[in-house]
Amino acid sequence: MKRSLLFAVVVVALLGLPALAGEQKYEGWVTHTVITYDPQFVDDFPVKLVIPWYIKIVNQKDWEIVLEQVDCANLGRGPGDWPCFKGCKDLIVETNFNCTLLCGVNKTYLAGNWGCSISPEDIDKPGGTTTVCVKLSKADLLSAQPGQNMHVADIDIYVKPR
Repeated sequence: MKRSLLFAVVVVALLGLPALAGEQKYEGWVTHTVITYDPQFVDDFPVKLVIPWYIKIVNQKDWEIVLEQVDCANLGRGPGDWPCFKGCKDLIVETNFNCTLLCGVNKTYLAGNWGCSISPEDIDKPGGTTTVCVKLSKADLLSAQPGQNMHVADIDIYVKPR
C-alpha cells in the first residue's frame, strides 16, 4: 500500500513539472483511429541568418579576353615596347553590397609587360556591368608557335567592400 501511494505522489509531482518549466500539458488528442493523432501546436521560434557577402559573375561561363595587336602608342608606350596587344570584355556582376573590383594578371605563359584595368571599379548593389582590359607590351613572340590560339595568361578578379 505504501509503495503504490508513493508511486501516485511521484506521478502527480512529475506531471506538474512541465507546467513549471513553461511547457504545455495536453489533456488528450483528437484521434481518427486508435493509432493516429492530430499534431498540437506547442510554440513558434525565430529563425536567424547572418547574411553572407554575395557576389556573382553572371557571364562567367563564356568569359575570356582575346588580345589583339594594337599600336603601342594606344597603350601609352613607345616604339621600343613593340609588339603591343590589348583586349577588353564586359563583366556582368550581381552583388548584395557596394564593392570595388580589382584585377591582376597571373600565370603568364608568354613573357612581356602585363597589366590590367577595370572601369568602372566601383559597383553598387544589386550589381552592374564593368569593363576589364588586359594589356601586353614587349611580348616575347619568339617563344610561341605562330598561328596557334594560345592561352597566354590568367586574370584574377578581386573584390573588396566599400
